[in-house]
Amino acid sequence: MLISSSVFADDLPATARASKKWAVAVSGGADSLCLTFLANEYAEAHDISLFAILVDHRLRPNSGEEIDDVVKMLSSYPSINTRVLRWEHSDDIGGNIESKARDARYNLLINCCEDNGIGVLMTAHHALDQWETFLMRLSRGSALRGLSCIRPASERAGIQIVRPLLNFTPQDLKETLATRFGITDYKHDPMNDQTRFERVRWRRMYSEISEEYGLGIEHINRTVTRLQVADDCLNHVASKIVSEIYDGQYLLGKQFKELHLELRMRILNIILNRGKVISYDLIRRVAEQMCNPGFVATNLGGYIIRRIKTNKFRIEIDLLRNVPE
Repeated sequence: MLISSSVFADDLPATARASKKWAVAVSGGADSLCLTFLANEYAEAHDISLFAILVDHRLRPNSGEEIDDVVKMLSSYPSINTRVLRWEHSDDIGGNIESKARDARYNLLINCCEDNGIGVLMTAHHALDQWETFLMRLSRGSALRGLSCIRPASERAGIQIVRPLLNFTPQDLKETLATRFGITDYKHDPMNDQTRFERVRWRRMYSEISEEYGLGIEHINRTVTRLQVADDCLNHVASKIVSEIYDGQYLLGKQFKELHLELRMRILNIILNRGKVISYDLIRRVAEQMCNPGFVATNLGGYIIRRIKTNKFRIEIDLLRNVPE
C-alpha cells in the first residue's frame, strides 16, 4: 500500500497539526526515511519547520560514517534542518544495551527539541513494531496498561511524541519510499539481525506465528486498539476520582478503600508517577496494604504514604530518596 499525503495527514493528531515546528527521529533506515519525506511533504504545504535529528550511539566503529551518508542525502532537501547528536559513554556500557541506548536516544531527542523550541517529535514505529511489542509483553504477563503497547501519540517533558505510521507495515513504507520518493538505498542496522535481542527473535517468527495461528499484524493491532480504549476509559475514571478524593497532600481513606483494586492502583499511579514506571506488582501490593487495618506507612515511587488518625493518607516526598520537585 502506498501512503499518500492525504492518508498520512489523516493519522496526524490535531495538536500536531497546530505545531509550527516538527522533528523526526531519523536512523537512516527505510522506516524513518519514509516518515521524514512524508512529514516534509506535509510541512512544506503547511508552513511547518522540519528538523531531522540523527543520534550516533557510537556502538559500532563505522556508525559516524553511516550518519554522514544520511546527512548528505538529506542535505539536498533545503526545507529539512538536520541535527546530529552523539551519545557520550564509556566503552563498557554493561548489560541491557538495547534499553540503555533507547533511553539515551530519547533523552537526547527530547533535549534537542527543547533547545530548538520544537513541539512535536515523530518516530517511525510501524505495525510490525506494535505486533512485536504486544507479544513480548504478553509473554511477560503484562497487565492492561502494558498490553496497550505503543500509542499513536503521547507526551514526554512537554513534547508531543507522535507515531503516524502504526497502521502501516514495513513493506508499505519501503514501497512508498521507492515509488513516491525514488529512494531504494537506505541503511540497515546490523543489530536488527542479532538474535540476542528479544525483539529480533519475535520478528523472525512472524511468518510462522501469523500463518499458523492467525496472529497477524491486523489481528494484533485490532486487539491493541481495543485495549487502548479500555485503558483510556479506566484512566479517565481514575483521574476524575483523584480530583474528588485527593487535594495534593491528603487522600481520603474511606473513599479510597471502597474502590476496586484496579482503580486504587491507577489512582496511586496518577498521584505518584513523575515519568517513572512503577511496577505492577509493587503498586498492587501497596494498594492492597493500604486497605489493611494495621497499615501505618510505606514507600512507593520515591514517596511516603502514611495513614493518619483522621482516616486519611498523607502522601509526601521521601527526602531520603531525593525525588526532584
